[in-house]
Amino acid sequence: MLRIESLSRSFGGVAALEALDLAVAEGEVLGLIGPNGSGKTTLFNVITGVHAADSGRVLLRDEDITRSTPARIVRHGIARTFQNLRIYKRMSVHENVWVAQHSLPGVGPLELLSNGSAGERERRTEVERLLDAVGLVDRRDVLAGSLPLPDQRRLELARALVRSPALLLLDEPAGGMTPAETAEMAALIRDFALPGRTCIVIEHKLDLISELCQRLCVLNFGRKIADGEPGDVLQQADVLEAYLGRDAIHA
Repeated sequence: MLRIESLSRSFGGVAALEALDLAVAEGEVLGLIGPNGSGKTTLFNVITGVHAADSGRVLLRDEDITRSTPARIVRHGIARTFQNLRIYKRMSVHENVWVAQHSLPGVGPLELLSNGSAGERERRTEVERLLDAVGLVDRRDVLAGSLPLPDQRRLELARALVRSPALLLLDEPAGGMTPAETAEMAALIRDFALPGRTCIVIEHKLDLISELCQRLCVLNFGRKIADGEPGDVLQQADVLEAYLGRDAIHA
């Protein structure tokens, strides 16, 4: 599904990604972990065209999308959520999901403003279905900015899913949540967002990662230091050192 080849990106002389190689199979759920500043979100930003790569390639189903615009990348079937929420706080819950359809093939601003067409009715049905699935259908007319954080994260997930992505990128989907809220989000992702999709999940909460992901990739200073099954990766000395520090490991 996705292949990253020798991907590098620097900011002001600091390497955020350095000659990174990574492959994600069709239907796989990959956990991407590492300390703060290890390059995880930068990788998402390069995949989705937010940042240009300095070198290397991003291939989606063998098609090179490295230099594609974000709008074109979305049309290739990639959608994402953000660590720092990207919702329209002064729009209603329903409107937030409705306008997220603008990037779908054949759907532009005029189509979103039209009333009564068969396509418009189908899209409204899909929005209602998604709001129901994420538990927000009863809050469809509430301003998004007034929602508590867990509901805002559910809303952002619905905004990503309305694009029917083949590849879903989740950047800390349970960030700021309590353990109970995290468990609810994990269940929502597992039961509703993941079936039929390929997914990469960035998350610091290893219980969520271990529940959702078949494989873990660990980044540190922009380089891959481990890649494999969660149980094996989380026991590796390089991984423990990256999270806990050398002194803690050898204490």
